[in-house]
Amino acid sequence: MISMKSLLFVLAVTSALIVISCDVVDAPYLKNPIDPSDTLLKDTSDVVVRTGAVQNVLLEDYTGHTCGNCPAAADVAKEIVKKNPGRVLVLAVHCSDQFAAPQLPDYPYDFRTIVGTTLDATFRNSRAGLPNGLVNRTKYDSKFILSQNSWDPATTAQLALSPKMGLDLSHTYHADKRTIVATVKAEYFAQGEPDYSVVVFIIENGIVQDQTDYRFTPSHIEDYDFEHVLRASMNGTWGDSLSRVSEPAGKKITKTLRYVIPEGVDWKLENCELVAFVIRRKDDQTREVLQVVKQQFRP
Repeated sequence: MISMKSLLFVLAVTSALIVISCDVVDAPYLKNPIDPSDTLLKDTSDVVVRTGAVQNVLLEDYTGHTCGNCPAAADVAKEIVKKNPGRVLVLAVHCSDQFAAPQLPDYPYDFRTIVGTTLDATFRNSRAGLPNGLVNRTKYDSKFILSQNSWDPATTAQLALSPKMGLDLSHTYHADKRTIVATVKAEYFAQGEPDYSVVVFIIENGIVQDQTDYRFTPSHIEDYDFEHVLRASMNGTWGDSLSRVSEPAGKKITKTLRYVIPEGVDWKLENCELVAFVIRRKDDQTREVLQVVKQQFRP
């Protein structure tokens, strides 16, 4: 007869094996091992996008393909972009196992990413109930997580501010190495703090997949067009430090980032864009966005 202690040991080992097994079959976009990039590769492009001396806005739309109210919020974001061309950049963060994970048979696609999962765990958007969003990761009307009805006035308020810095962005794609080399140049318009970090995300437009939309009957839309979908970060969720000391107005800093596109992903590179932005890391609850710029990917 097996003892209680032995039985508990067997159960513990079995549970551990189950956890390990589940880890192996996790979603493909949550586990993309990246080979080290070739640091000799350069950005040789002379195609540069610049913010100039105006404040741009990053609108983060936290969403999911089984969130039936989310397409209406995406339309709100689209109208804001149309009203402010080139100055409002949308990032669609598909988050939570409830709304972004595959749900067979009708929703087979996996929209989750490591970065999106980290953002959602930090800011707790899905816990607040989707859809919702962030506008430059700042508060509006004393609220940080904003409903779609607040996106427009919050964006307008941010656009009216004087920018603390300007950003230039260029990139070169080395197809033989599957490597993106991006150059971000920051110019301080006011004294900068030592907690500034630069981040570059990769997003994709024109992904046609299944989406729930409560505005229609039936609500299952089989050919929904997903825009601004977060795919990955070139340098982690919170980026790389611009400078570890306070910098004076007029200071210019250049950062070069390299990223190897993982094998096996189904991204259509011609539909991708790079989004570069600078955040403050001092406030762990917000990670305020100071400036943002976007460039169409050039495969």
